[in-house]
Amino acid sequence: MKKIKTFYKEHRIFTILMAVGLVCLIIIITVLFNCFYGGNGKDKYGTRLENISEYEISEERLEELKNSYFVEEKVIAADARITGRIVYIDIQFSEDIPLEEAQNMALKSLEQFTEKEQNYYDFHFTLKENPSETSKGFLISGAQNKNGERIEENGSKIVWNLNKEIVETEG
Repeated sequence: MKKIKTFYKEHRIFTILMAVGLVCLIIIITVLFNCFYGGNGKDKYGTRLENISEYEISEERLEELKNSYFVEEKVIAADARITGRIVYIDIQFSEDIPLEEAQNMALKSLEQFTEKEQNYYDFHFTLKENPSETSKGFLISGAQNKNGERIEENGSKIVWNLNKEIVETEG
């Protein structure tokens, strides 16, 4: 004990700096651990999906939705999936379908969802037509936000981005 007192008296500043440095190191390690590992195991959506079971859309209904697109001859691929509170619908069209017809098909698909589901989920559409000799093709996305203004007869509104012409790149 006497050796510690003499060391402290001789190296007082060094001892205080070492104690402060050790406390800072412990604080830094604790903060880094909480930032990188502390959130693991928790739901990535937090409490946003607490009542999703009241509005659940089954996989069978999504399959029915996908299959309903294949009634049209102009659809060559369709996919529907749910991530959190967003319903993603991707449709690939064959050649020579007008953009307006493709957009109307997407709007019509919202009829398969109840008003309650449309008010809970956001809907995101991706429509694609590859270019051909007679068509430039298009790649367009649209979305209906659950909080958005409703103006259509069936109570839905989709906001579309600008039509982007598909341009081939060399490489």
